[in-house]
Amino acid sequence: MLVGFACAVAGMLSLITFLKWREVRALSHWLPTPGKIMSSRVEAREVRSSGVGSDSSDTTEMRNFPAITFEYKVGAKKFQSSRYSVKENLGNFEVTETLAQFPRGADVTVFYNPADPSKAVIERTMPDGAFKFMFQLSAGLVIGALVLVFSVGGLLEAIRPHLPKPQNLGAAALLLFMGLMILRMGFAQKSLAEQAAKWPVTAGRIDNSGLQALRNYSGYRHWRTVFKARIVYSYGVAGQRYSSDRISFGATVTASLPGLVSGQARSYAEGSKVDVHYDPANPGSAVLECRVRGLWLLWVCSAGFLGGAALLVGLV
Repeated sequence: MLVGFACAVAGMLSLITFLKWREVRALSHWLPTPGKIMSSRVEAREVRSSGVGSDSSDTTEMRNFPAITFEYKVGAKKFQSSRYSVKENLGNFEVTETLAQFPRGADVTVFYNPADPSKAVIERTMPDGAFKFMFQLSAGLVIGALVLVFSVGGLLEAIRPHLPKPQNLGAAALLLFMGLMILRMGFAQKSLAEQAAKWPVTAGRIDNSGLQALRNYSGYRHWRTVFKARIVYSYGVAGQRYSSDRISFGATVTASLPGLVSGQARSYAEGSKVDVHYDPANPGSAVLECRVRGLWLLWVCSAGFLGGAALLVGLV
């Protein structure tokens, strides 16, 4: 099962890499022309998120993107475009660096499609070694899964004779793996909150506060509506305005009854001032409360899985 999953992920990565390679290859035939940066700023966008279960159909979150608009001329006609790079940007990534690279008023070389001059980019190549890394990552996933399966299998066979209930070793190993993964997740979230407590603080404002209705798949052909608090705030760093909707780290709480999740929205009234902790290395990443919501639940779940594994093999 693990090997099959690794092969599926590797296949998907390989396909994405191949499609991007084809795109970059096509852009290599585009023609250069002088251009100029007309606008360079931060733009907040709502993007799809899987924060409330992978089956949720309309969950969104706020992320910050570099919004670069440039102008160029082909023949006697002027064009404007906002697609500055062939690289994908999922948000909250290298925003400050990109704005510094393409400041307003800077002269740049633009590469345009001779068949359709309205299509153009400034960066038409990927970072050196990007494609090689992606293919190596795909191969590494499959090889790593195979090594893990055989090494874990050998380890289980070695300890089987020493267990009071060796017949339950397979199920216990699964519970052990799940317990350790949840435990690691808890420590990772706790570490993030501790780091955020040391981040710089800037003044922010609550731009929107209320509840968001989500359609969540809860069974065979059955969708139900759940609610979560939706709080969007903005803050300024180095002359740029950013937006975020992350209140704390950890799980997002949803409920079928609006009243069960409305407390957080009431705590952050629209228009109120707040202190925003932002990552100095990545100002697009911010949080209001430096804590992990639901951390205790991770500890309980981890302890339950680990205890269940020990119980199955007769250690307790």
